[in-house]
Amino acid sequence: MRRSFPSVMVSALCLGSWLLAPGPWPLFQEPVASGQEPAAGGQQLLAEAVRRLDGQTAISAELRYRVNAFGHDLAGTGSYLQLGAGPQRLLRLELRMQVGEQPATLLEIRGTDRYWIRRDVPPNPPTLGRVNLVQLRRGLRRPDQPGGDDALPRGAWIILGGLPRLLEALENHFDFAAPRADEVFVAGSGGERQALPIWVLDGKWKPDRLAALSGRQSPAEGSLPEQLPDRVEIVLDRSDQSLPLFPYRVSYWKSAPQTAGNAAAQRELLSLELFNVHRSGQIDSRQFEYHAGDQEVLDLTAAYIQRLGGPARQR
Repeated sequence: MRRSFPSVMVSALCLGSWLLAPGPWPLFQEPVASGQEPAAGGQQLLAEAVRRLDGQTAISAELRYRVNAFGHDLAGTGSYLQLGAGPQRLLRLELRMQVGEQPATLLEIRGTDRYWIRRDVPPNPPTLGRVNLVQLRRGLRRPDQPGGDDALPRGAWIILGGLPRLLEALENHFDFAAPRADEVFVAGSGGERQALPIWVLDGKWKPDRLAALSGRQSPAEGSLPEQLPDRVEIVLDRSDQSLPLFPYRVSYWKSAPQTAGNAAAQRELLSLELFNVHRSGQIDSRQFEYHAGDQEVLDLTAAYIQRLGGPARQR
């Protein structure tokens, strides 16, 4: 069943819609193979990336994103802010997408004691929700057997801890092969082309996580629903500059059914690209405040406790 365009827009924004803009990618062009061997396996390298990212107290980045869902290909832009560390980390995510002549937006803010989420997707009226983080932390419990749902950027990863939480979920739910050293050309500050060394990590679902998602003890490859990926690819910084192992790109892929004599085709479901990344202490803490004014506010605290109580925890 094909969904209406507005409902797909809502789905895209709610999925976390971290994807790439159409056309040539300014960060990822003309890969150049490198023979450098990693000092650690894929799983260990990602764990180290999580540790480094979790230790950053101030990060700002712009992003481009694309989502291919329910027969629609949607793209947009946005920004990400991260300030502080641990459970008190402040986060702000803004996503923008054009719907005809009108913009569609999603704003998520994790402040000191409140989480705000505002959606404005024409022709639907804007909605504003709020979660009491103090009550949420009390209501969440540690998982016994986590599923794989929190490894997908469906909106919950901001309230749970931002980029470090997303990478940690990927580490927990996917088995990553040995890293592949590569290079891409990027535009320097003066417009010149510069080579950026990267690690490319390719991961497939861990068997127990795949079984939890599919509801089968021994799921076959490609048995997941259309909207869920079969594998994930992560691009990490391989340089020794200010943000080594920073995740510049995360993409989720789906394998089409294999036909006789032909290999299974790969389709990119979602991807995100972060660029103009800065490690800076100049982020104004007021950007993590939200003043609702006379807007109607929905209290989503109980719904989020129920949703996140089993499979997720905050960082």
